[in-house]
Amino acid sequence: MKKNKHIYYSNSKGFYLPVILMVTTIFMALVTALISLSMANLKIAELNNKKVAAMSISEAGINYYLWHLAHNDADYCDGGVCVGDAPFGPFTHDFTNQAGESIGNYDLYITPPSVDRQVVTVKSIGRVNGKSPTKTIVAELAIPSFTKYTLLSSSEQLWVGSGEKINGSVHVNNNGLYNEGEIVGEATSTEAEYTSWNWGAQPGVAGPGLFDDGKMFPVPPVDLNQISVDINGLKTLSSENGKYIESSGSKGYHIVLKGNNFDLYKVSKFDNTNLTITTQASIGNYSYPSNGIIFVSDNLWIDGNINDTKITVIAADPTANQNQMKRIVIPDKITYSDYDGSDKIGLISQTDILLTKNVPTEMEIDAAMIAKNGQIRIDNFGQIKNKIRVYGSMAHNGGLLWSYGATSNNITSGYRLTETDMDPYNILNPPPEFPKTGTYSVLSWREEE
Repeated sequence: MKKNKHIYYSNSKGFYLPVILMVTTIFMALVTALISLSMANLKIAELNNKKVAAMSISEAGINYYLWHLAHNDADYCDGGVCVGDAPFGPFTHDFTNQAGESIGNYDLYITPPSVDRQVVTVKSIGRVNGKSPTKTIVAELAIPSFTKYTLLSSSEQLWVGSGEKINGSVHVNNNGLYNEGEIVGEATSTEAEYTSWNWGAQPGVAGPGLFDDGKMFPVPPVDLNQISVDINGLKTLSSENGKYIESSGSKGYHIVLKGNNFDLYKVSKFDNTNLTITTQASIGNYSYPSNGIIFVSDNLWIDGNINDTKITVIAADPTANQNQMKRIVIPDKITYSDYDGSDKIGLISQTDILLTKNVPTEMEIDAAMIAKNGQIRIDNFGQIKNKIRVYGSMAHNGGLLWSYGATSNNITSGYRLTETDMDPYNILNPPPEFPKTGTYSVLSWREEE
């Protein structure tokens, strides 16, 4: 009997065709999806690259204007004439690659400092060539004032005793800092190490006291010599919209601050032992000048209280030799009426800023002080007083002495307790035309949608 060996395979060709079509369709769909996904990823990558490039171009705009202000710190219109109201701009610049080819540009908008805030605001909008997203950066730029440092000491070891507290930053040029008290802000020195007059070889910043915001050494110096240039400029400003007081031809002047005006006296005699005025004659009463600059070309005694007033008082003679430079003497308290930034006092002396021997046992000085070529100290031998508080800042080139003694627990004269508090309103808005240090730097930086 014959068998039909093809009986089970007669319809097999019709069975495979639908399967092949279905598999092909699925494969093509997957390929299409992968291609679409790859193209979408390429577009996303290209968009991200453009965003990154636009951000880099925007940052270049900020860096350009930092460079521009370093060469002209009062130019807020990119070398041109300011027209209309701030912010000034747009000022557009091409951005080129290393081959010198333009790959994009940025627009700059500049807002100059205000009376209440000495900050330049720069808005930079960056883009690459062609249609692309833009990136915007807003940066605040400022030149730090000497008020940045609550205490700045040059060429003299700084000793913070156990009864002392400094609420702010401390910097020492060309010497070291030894702390037995408390420093709330950053403590810095230009020296990696130094030899202390009492504790031997020490790191640049040392001592068992509290360093609440850390310490750093060595760091670059802060140049007090640039203040000589500022003194000449301040004299010019006082002759324009300020108050210029020429040499007395005698011992100097006494200014008594009184709210929103001041009394001026000519000093003819003083006790050289304790610096107390013994004979003076009234010259008159004056309102504070519009630009806040009072320049005294002589020695100056100053005390009193201000109210809703911002002034900078200078005692200096730019033409004087080393032995004829002028000083400031403080016979009594100098105070603000309010501590909300509405009151500001700057005191700048060519040499020393001295407290008389007879100052109050509870002493207050509200001011930012600079002793350009001298010390800030109390001339007090044999008297022990209770406490002195400085609200503001101090910078000197010769030493700071509120207390005399072998150790902080063995005070022989001066103040048992000292406290120095930073005026937070002075950091970005110091007293009028108060000297600055360095060049413009970035205070804040943010991306803006």
